[in-house]
Amino acid sequence: MKHKITAAALLAGALLSAGTAFADCPGPFLRDVKRAYENAKSADSNGKKEQALFLYHSAQGSVCEGANPYEADAAKRAAPLALELGAAAERRGELDKARQLYEAGGQFAAADRSFMQTLRAKPYEPGSYASGKGHFRTRSEQWFIDNNAALLKAAGPYKPDPKLIAEAEAMPAKGIEHHFKVEAAHFNEDFLRDYVQLAQTQPDDATDAAALQRMISTQQAFINRWKRDDYLKTSRDALDTLRSWANVVEDKALAAEVSAKVAQISEQHANTLRQKYFGSPQLLRESMDYYRLPVSDSSTVEHKIAAVRTQALKLADEANAKNRYELAGAYYDVADARDKAEAVRERGRQLAMKKMQPQIDQMRKQADALAREYSDPAKVAEMQKQAEATRKAIQAQQAGAKANNQKAAADLEKELGL
Repeated sequence: MKHKITAAALLAGALLSAGTAFADCPGPFLRDVKRAYENAKSADSNGKKEQALFLYHSAQGSVCEGANPYEADAAKRAAPLALELGAAAERRGELDKARQLYEAGGQFAAADRSFMQTLRAKPYEPGSYASGKGHFRTRSEQWFIDNNAALLKAAGPYKPDPKLIAEAEAMPAKGIEHHFKVEAAHFNEDFLRDYVQLAQTQPDDATDAAALQRMISTQQAFINRWKRDDYLKTSRDALDTLRSWANVVEDKALAAEVSAKVAQISEQHANTLRQKYFGSPQLLRESMDYYRLPVSDSSTVEHKIAAVRTQALKLADEANAKNRYELAGAYYDVADARDKAEAVRERGRQLAMKKMQPQIDQMRKQADALAREYSDPAKVAEMQKQAEATRKAIQAQQAGAKANNQKAAADLEKELGL
């Protein structure tokens, strides 16, 4: 009896120890991979190949209980499915999906080729380079080889293609060169001159037909020549992308060179806009954006921003003195003098109303005259009588025309012997 109690105690202790060990294991458990493996075979036999592939993938890896008896066969079955399904996805142009399918079956060389095709769609973007570097760095890690041992055994030997790695590593030089060219092409001083002219033709008097016509003609000429007005935005976007390149490249000397050049170009553009193209309030505002662009902390350039606002305030006062109310309001906006902007615009509205008052009075008189005329019952009755007579005359005319048409048709039939 004593022996049985001891055995039971030992069994209970063993179960308790195993339970404690399993409780510390995050999974998966053997039952989980068994279920995935059996479901994968079922899906495979029913022609649900993609579902089967991912289930075979789930049936691989270590389990809490130790060895995984399903891993080798699951990897062996997954490898050909991945090759078939990944190739089909590539033919459909679903490159990211193809990569996932290839990965699930251990077809890592094919997955690399598909992955590089997605990067080639955006070859000049820092994100593409960062993704490429991270992808191939992962491939070189020992844990990658260890974690995918069964797949590598089933799918065959794998080594990243040096040409693909070299292509990824060449991205920074090409991307940086591309964005500097884009930036230079879009900070176009011919565009800036036309933009200033456009701002200066903005009329302040809504009753000045000649001024309105000049504005319309200038706008049309601008649109015909430039097609769009986002040249400076494109320039700043390119500089911002270059800042991102400086953050992701591994060549520290290159990163420092790009950062310095972005800062230099941004400063030059801001100064150019302030010194040569201040005739447009919007271009003054753009100069502040260029000052802010290369810095992480805008407080470091606040003295430059303050100088632009002071300049805008002076230009606003000058425009106001010349009764250029809309232009003055725009400059006050740049200077962050909102109260003055609203006041000068209100002055412009009041002036326009004063000039239009005679026309308004004339229209009011005409409206009053019509109201009086239609309030006289005798006149209303007379107008109704005239309307009825007109209606009858039209009906008689239509009836006569119809009779003439019928007679003409009858004469024609008689002539033809019909």
